[in-house]
Amino acid sequence: MNNLFDVDGNIWIKKDDRGFIGRGRVELLQNIQIHGSISKAAKQMKMSYKAAWDSVDIMNKLSNKPLVTKVTGGKGGGGTLITAHAKEIIEAYNEISSLYRSYFDTLSNSFNAQVDDQSTDEPAFSRLSGVILDKKNIEENYEVTIQLQGGQVLTSIENKKFVIEKDLQTQDKINLLIETNNIVLNKNAPKNSARNLLFGTITSIHDDGINANITIECNEEDTIHAKITSSSCQKMNLKIADTIYASFKAYNINIV
Repeated sequence: MNNLFDVDGNIWIKKDDRGFIGRGRVELLQNIQIHGSISKAAKQMKMSYKAAWDSVDIMNKLSNKPLVTKVTGGKGGGGTLITAHAKEIIEAYNEISSLYRSYFDTLSNSFNAQVDDQSTDEPAFSRLSGVILDKKNIEENYEVTIQLQGGQVLTSIENKKFVIEKDLQTQDKINLLIETNNIVLNKNAPKNSARNLLFGTITSIHDDGINANITIECNEEDTIHAKITSSSCQKMNLKIADTIYASFKAYNINIV
């Protein structure tokens, strides 16, 4: 599978609803250990000294034992050190992060198994054009009647604000999209609640064994695409040149 998705996130350890330690603070502690200085650690991480000092102060106050301490004078000179307890905290955090990453890898695999991100030439939308014949204000929506180029008529329910801001008027030429997944196919005129019904002829069927992508020519100007399961395609015994009815709800139309 190409272009895999990656479920990601950062783990934070909290105490009393306050952030105690996370990935950035672990890095800060490690840099303090390397450089022996909060200011040098902050510079290495391209953060302000105040931000670094505040982070150290919060960790020390929330911890049962200090994580960062100062050593003055003596052999080797003074400086800022992280404590043995800090090293234990870092190790514990890294172990938890490893478990966390494994868990997120599992989630990533699960997500990618359900979402096919492979490139495909199959259309995701039916693209149509038409003219607005009428629009009726119904509470917070408008019922927009659209005549396609081939003469068949559709109804779209659009938000009132959308219609006003787009300044949609009768006789306006518009383009519309219908997601292939929202189109229901029948060999006979269906008796369902769908507001829209188009009829045409099947011109192509691409069946990959899981889904069937079907192209329907309603006339020379209006072509729509539908995506149904392979089992549904076989059950309906769809073939090229069959007359087919495509139904969908008024809310399934997107005016663009």
